[in-house]
Amino acid sequence: MHTSTRMRLATLAIAGLLPIIAMPAEKDAPKTREEVERVFESLDRNQDEQISRTEAQRKSDLRKRFTGIDASGDGYLSRSEFSSRPSREPFE
Repeated sequence: MHTSTRMRLATLAIAGLLPIIAMPAEKDAPKTREEVERVFESLDRNQDEQISRTEAQRKSDLRKRFTGIDASGDGYLSRSEFSSRPSREPFE
């Protein structure tokens, strides 16, 4: 294969991946502090200011990463833990 053909193929391969790389993790992910608060409140069904594992079951992405987000290891996500997670992580 000629060098110019390889370059074209490499360019096409990279160009084909750009939309996937640039795509947001989730189209409805909250972007503002107010949106994050609204999501937290919607998950906190019993309004005890924390999200339990049971409450987290409603969102599969949150359920899967619950342990990693629960910095204190108490089995609950505080408002602070929930809002401190990397913002690019979906689950809202």
